[in-house]
Amino acid sequence: MTLITGFGLGWWFNEMNRFTEGVIMDAQKLKLQFTDSVILSNNSDVVQEDFDDFFYKFMLEPDFQVSRVKFPLKFIGFKNGHPGNHIDTVYLLKDKWKHKSYYLGRQYIPIIYDNYDLVLQNTDERLFRWAGVENGIDVKSFFKRIGGQWYLIQEENFST
Repeated sequence: MTLITGFGLGWWFNEMNRFTEGVIMDAQKLKLQFTDSVILSNNSDVVQEDFDDFFYKFMLEPDFQVSRVKFPLKFIGFKNGHPGNHIDTVYLLKDKWKHKSYYLGRQYIPIIYDNYDLVLQNTDERLFRWAGVENGIDVKSFFKRIGGQWYLIQEENFST
C-alpha cells in the first residue's frame, strides 16, 4: 500500500511540476499573447481616482475642467430656458464651454450623491446637485468614472 501511495504522489508531483513549467513559459511569451489574444484586465488593477480630489481640481482649474468633460455634453432642461411642459435636449460642443466654478453661495445648497439613483453605495457615478433654498434652483451635474478617471457626462437644469 505504501508503495502504491508513494508512486501516486510521485506521479502527482511530477504532473504539477510540468504544469508549473508550462505556466512560466506562457508568461514569458506574453508578447505573443498580446498580439493574438484578448487580454482581460481586473478593474481592481486600475488606479481609481478619488472623486473629492478630482472635484476640487475640477472646480478650480479651467484647463483641467475642460479636459474632463465628455463632449458633446448632453444638456437637458426646459425648452428656451422657461419652465413648462416642453423639455429640450441639446449637446454642448467644446468651443462653447465656459468654466464653471461650482462656487458655494447662500442661495443654494450643494449636494453630492454617490450615484444617479441617490442611494448610498460604492459606484463609479456621482451626482452633484445645486438645490435652491426657496428660489427654485435645481441644477444637476452627472459624473462618471471611466478608465479610473472622473468625467462630467451630462447636465440638467430644471430651475424655475
